[in-house]
Amino acid sequence: MEEQTQPTRTPKPKKKKWRWLKWLLALIVIGLAAGGGYEYYQIHQTASKVFSNSAKVDKKLREGKPITIMTLGIDSGALGRKNWGAGNTDSIEVITVNPKKKTVRMTAISRDIPIKVKVDGGYTYVKLNAAYSLGGVKETKKQLEDLLGIKIDYYASVNMGVLEKVVNAVGGVTVYNSFAFTYEGHHFKKGKQHLNGNQALKYARMRYDDPRGDYGRQYRQQQILEAVINKFKQNGSISVANKLLKAAGDGVRTDLPVKAVATLYTKYSPALSNVKIDHLQGLSATIDGTSFQAVTPTEINRVSKAIRKSLGQKPIHVVNTETKLYNYAVQNGYDGVNNLEFTLPNGAQYNTVVSN
Repeated sequence: MEEQTQPTRTPKPKKKKWRWLKWLLALIVIGLAAGGGYEYYQIHQTASKVFSNSAKVDKKLREGKPITIMTLGIDSGALGRKNWGAGNTDSIEVITVNPKKKTVRMTAISRDIPIKVKVDGGYTYVKLNAAYSLGGVKETKKQLEDLLGIKIDYYASVNMGVLEKVVNAVGGVTVYNSFAFTYEGHHFKKGKQHLNGNQALKYARMRYDDPRGDYGRQYRQQQILEAVINKFKQNGSISVANKLLKAAGDGVRTDLPVKAVATLYTKYSPALSNVKIDHLQGLSATIDGTSFQAVTPTEINRVSKAIRKSLGQKPIHVVNTETKLYNYAVQNGYDGVNNLEFTLPNGAQYNTVVSN
């Protein structure tokens, strides 16, 4: 599968998926502010590297109302770059936190969904993960809001370098592996086993030897997230919180205000006791020889309804660029099984600018 960072005619090699980073980030953003009073001041300086120092605590946070966080895994960290505006998003997650219901809902969104983006001179059709390289957080947020018919309150981004440090910060994780496999020089036996940060990274990355493919990898990523959350809940001291924040310090950025750290703990962290996992299910598709994940209008509306329900909002019927693209492709023979060719309207080509 190919990825792009600019709307050119020549594809570039893809980079690996790191969807589970966002789930770990949710723990950092929501549950890491572990304490009030004196303990709050102990972690404030460390938290200042991750949270926004300029943003004010808005009314929604002060009143403890449900919030939505867009989390992005940025591939720049894997390439040794420090530029947060470089590269595509390797994974995308929509996280809702409802303090009243005491629930957290994490919805993985495929980075390979075809989208339409306005660019200089017109528009282009690219994958969802390219929205970040074309327009940063603002464009990615806009695309997600349009895709799902929701409002996103905050964002958080993480580069890959933080992965091992976060797992190691909680002393490693214990998982149950359903089948034995070897990946990148490490053998993962069948059954219960303890993994350090490096091993957890490998455990989460393997896909091609899993009979469930990417869905199997998603499940293993969920296992690791759950293990990290449970470890933190069991040993959630100020010392562990500081270790997690220090691990995240150079690899995580969010516009959640640092002044809201105490508020996040007192009003939002209890929601970590009930975490629900979901994903937007796509279908295989090919556009100009490049693999995509097409999403049916029914699936888009299912996920939109679930996210809005988690926020205490009424469902809406979503009609957008993606639903129209899918319907157009179906009219031209696409079925997601026998015919995977996903036709774009008006003779448009993938990753090529179309004049207005």
